[in-house]
Amino acid sequence: MEDVVNFVQTFKGLEERINEFINEDSSLEYVEGSEEVVAGGAYAWSKLKPAEISKQDHIDSDYMELAEEVRNVLKSDHSPHLEKFERSCALVLNYIRQDTLLWVPGLKNVIENIKSELDLQQFFMEEIQ
Repeated sequence: MEDVVNFVQTFKGLEERINEFINEDSSLEYVEGSEEVVAGGAYAWSKLKPAEISKQDHIDSDYMELAEEVRNVLKSDHSPHLEKFERSCALVLNYIRQDTLLWVPGLKNVIENIKSELDLQQFFMEEIQ
């Protein structure tokens, strides 16, 4: 039970850092002409400044460390959620790394999507305890 509490605290701390990074350091740009391919258009991440890249790298590293710990617990418990966890983890990493186009306008939607994925990952951990 103590492990779950530690994981939840770590998830919450990372969620706060990711939210701050997305809200304060990140922005989206509409991809011109994308509405011809996708209804509503697509959005690309704006280029980050060096200090923002450093913050991004730290968050990425900390999230990767947490994901590896969760992955190990799920594997050792033979969790049926491992594949879903991997997909969820990849989505969060895409948001942190800002390396894909987005189909939703606005950073608020990005933050809501991240929160949903992190909540799902915490649920997987709670299921095994």
